[in-house]
Parts: sequence; C-alpha cells; structure tokens
Amino acid sequence: MWPVLALGSALAFCFVSVCDKRLLSFHLHGVPPLCLWCGATGLIYGMIVVIIVGVPAGTAWQVAVAPVGAGLFMGCSVVLLFRGLRLMEASRAVAISQTNPIFVAILALWFLDEHISLIQWCGISLVVGGAVLISVRLFQERPFTRIDPGLAIPSTTVFDLRDRGAIYGPALLFVSAFCAASSFVVTKAALNADLPVLTVFGIQQATVGVVFLCVGLTGGPRLMGAVKEPKVLAMLLFGESLMPAISILLAVYAYSLGPASLVAAVLATRPLFVFIATTLLSRMRWQFLDESLNPRVLSVKAASIVMIVGGVGTLSVG
Repeated sequence: MWPVLALGSALAFCFVSVCDKRLLSFHLHGVPPLCLWCGATGLIYGMIVVIIVGVPAGTAWQVAVAPVGAGLFMGCSVVLLFRGLRLMEASRAVAISQTNPIFVAILALWFLDEHISLIQWCGISLVVGGAVLISVRLFQERPFTRIDPGLAIPSTTVFDLRDRGAIYGPALLFVSAFCAASSFVVTKAALNADLPVLTVFGIQQATVGVVFLCVGLTGGPRLMGAVKEPKVLAMLLFGESLMPAISILLAVYAYSLGPASLVAAVLATRPLFVFIATTLLSRMRWQFLDESLNPRVLSVKAASIVMIVGGVGTLSVG
C-alpha cells in the first residue's frame, strides 16, 4: 500500500509545481500573493485538523512544539522555492529543491550519530553533480514560443555571472532544500515521540500558514485582482489548496506504513514527473509554461534529473 501512497504524493506534487510556476510567472507576478493564498488556506485546514484531533494528554511540551519547528522550517523552504521558481524553469527548480536528502544524511551524521556508507557518499556525489549540471545553462535556451503577448519570461540565455537568476536561483533552492531537510528531521522526531500523524500534520501546516501570511501581507491587492479570472481561481483552489494537502498527507501516511528509506526513494521521482509535465505543457499546442524545448537542453535536463533521482535512491537504500 505504501508505494501507491508515495507515488500518489509525487504525482500530486507535480501538479502543485506546475501551478506554482504558471501563477508566479504569468498571473500573480510575485511571491507575496501566492503566499497570502497558501497561508490562509494552510492555516484554516491546519487549525481544523488540530481542533478535531487534538494533542494527546500528557504530551511533553518539547514534543508538542516540535511540529511548530518543523512548520517554520517548511514554511521557509517553500517560500524560497517560490522565489526560485520566479528565477528559473520549473523542471530545474524542482530538481534542485529535491536534493534535500543530502542534508538529511549530513544532519543525521552530525546530530543522530548515524553512519554514512561509501555507497551513500557515492549517491551524494551523484545528487550534487546532477544539481550542478541542471543549475548551469550550457546552451542558448529559448522557449518554444511566448505564451501571451507582453508577458515577461525569465532569462534563458547561456550561463552569465551577471544574470541574477543564474546565481540567486540555485542558491535559494539549495537553502530551500536544507530547510526542508531540517523540517523532515524534526517531523520524524515528533512522530518517534508517538505524536499522532494528523496532529503533527495539523500543527505543522498551521505554522506553515503563519509563515506564508507574514510573507504575503503585501500581496492582497494583486491577489484580489487575480482571483477575478476563473482560470486563476481554479488553479488556486486545485493546485494551491487541495493538491498540496493531498501530497503532504499521502507522504506522511506512506512514511508511517513503509520503510523510510524506500519511501524516500519513491518520493525522489518527483523531478521526473515535473520534467515530463513541464516539457509537454510548454509545447505550442498547450502553451501553458515556458520551458526550453531545445533538444540539447532537454538532454542535459534529463541526464541531470536521472543523476539526482538515482543518487537519492542510492542514498536512501544504501
């Protein structure tokens, strides 16, 4: 059962990433409006879950506040991911953000006194190499076509140190991966202390909602203007409210039912799903995204993602 849950989580995350990129680059034109929406919805359903499930009597305060720390880390991680998506193509941004198992391994080595095998170090090297390869633009890249007249599209030129996206985009996403890894470690500690899955989920998501609201305070006017468009409202309701909750819940339940290393290996297929979806949705027939369709670029992306997924899989099962 757990492989189905983990695969479902990866697929749901793919839909979320596609909606993130479309909304950030072509409708909301910035991170605050999206954070405001996600913060409001996350806080609402997080609080509802906490009120219904509650915290078990006798739970130590250190254990009870652990999901709050996990939520703070995860909130920072997603905000940085949003900013990275503004600067880079979705397939690249998601692949870099999914390098978090590297940091999980390092944190476990430092704080949990866990041993990292030679095979796992090889996996770490694969992930780092793939992330570096996909972060650097080696060829002149142009989208297949512009989506709508007058819409600004992030730079897709060859790597240039003067290009803000070429420097800050990957840097933000690596920090995002580290924050996500920290959140996973704290979440695991809370679950090991016998906090119910739904309690951890509810507290964490409510905290993430607070982080989003703080970042999105200035996005109200732009959000109110954007939701007047039916297609934008549909993406917000489906891609930014329903699917994130489904993805997170499926992943948590998968971890509760199956071996953590194997679950992580299945979840590491996320970049592959995003790569396939963004490539298909960037074709002229749909014109939903702005991914480069240059054959050489696609080959580099595919090789990089295979390295990242393979490295994460090796790290997880080694």
